[in-house]
Amino acid sequence: MSAGLLVLRVALGATFLLHGVQNLFGAWTGWDTAKMAGYLGSKGVGASQTFSWITAITEVIAGVLLLAGLLTSVGAAIVVVTMAASSYIKLSAGGGFFMPTGFEWELAVLAGGLGLLLAGAGRFAVDSKLSGRALGRARTISIVLAVLAFVAIVPFLS
Repeated sequence: MSAGLLVLRVALGATFLLHGVQNLFGAWTGWDTAKMAGYLGSKGVGASQTFSWITAITEVIAGVLLLAGLLTSVGAAIVVVTMAASSYIKLSAGGGFFMPTGFEWELAVLAGGLGLLLAGAGRFAVDSKLSGRALGRARTISIVLAVLAFVAIVPFLS
């Protein structure tokens, strides 16, 4: 099971880290925080410039945490909130399930993040060196904060 969690953690971590770097610096495709803010604004998201920066920075943080397997529940919670918000934006804009306007990709990534949030990092992670009690508390706090964060941002998304 730990090998599977490692694969999932590295895949999600690398994806989020690279996507966050792309959004911060316009790397590879030129899509940066300004373009992201324009996209979010076109979908009716309020404070789109602020949200583009928050999203890019938290994607980098989540990626680093997941790759290291350090505070995996925090990184996974960021993935869950980010993908839930993206799904909400697409659905609110009239998108269906299938790409390019749908949320199928977001749902798959959200499920991976939720799996890591609930299962933990596995033994091939820095988290495996921490006490089970501390990890349990971190997981509980991460779940609560993820729910609260999503509830807090929904008014800005519609």
